[in-house]
Amino acid sequence: MEFPFRNARPKTVRIYQFKGTCPEHEDAPIVYENIQLINMNRTFFVSMRVKVKRNLSHGLKLRLSLSRCANRESLDSCETYSTIKLSRFCKLLVAEKEPWTAFVKRFSPPMACPLKKGTYIVNNGTFDGSAFDNLPVVNWYWKVLINILDEVTNDLLLCATIEGQVAPI
Repeated sequence: MEFPFRNARPKTVRIYQFKGTCPEHEDAPIVYENIQLINMNRTFFVSMRVKVKRNLSHGLKLRLSLSRCANRESLDSCETYSTIKLSRFCKLLVAEKEPWTAFVKRFSPPMACPLKKGTYIVNNGTFDGSAFDNLPVVNWYWKVLINILDEVTNDLLLCATIEGQVAPI
């Protein structure tokens, strides 16, 4: 059996924009603030505040809507690529031995579901950009709409966007 991505070239992730709120949902119960991303040797150091404006009584669902564009200069070429839906996001968020575990553990105070009103801060949480090495995502400019929903009511709790591309080194 041959694996087509086995000899994939290393890639780097270029984030051009990360907005912690969507213009039409600035009153959402959860917002990301003061987002700082530093890319060093394919590792991202992420600092941000997650502001939870009220106590939440249910678990969370995550919905990622991915659009791909021919390039950054041709945003009129964007097309819907995929929507990823994850139920029981709280359980996944705090899972051990996952690629994001170290990042989540850096939050102060610690994140736990259901989320309580407050400001959760992470300084220099890490994300390994080499996770994209084996994915067929190069040669596109990506726009990702991040929605977190109430697991029971489906109410929108967070809306954020991120734009960037994955490119060979």
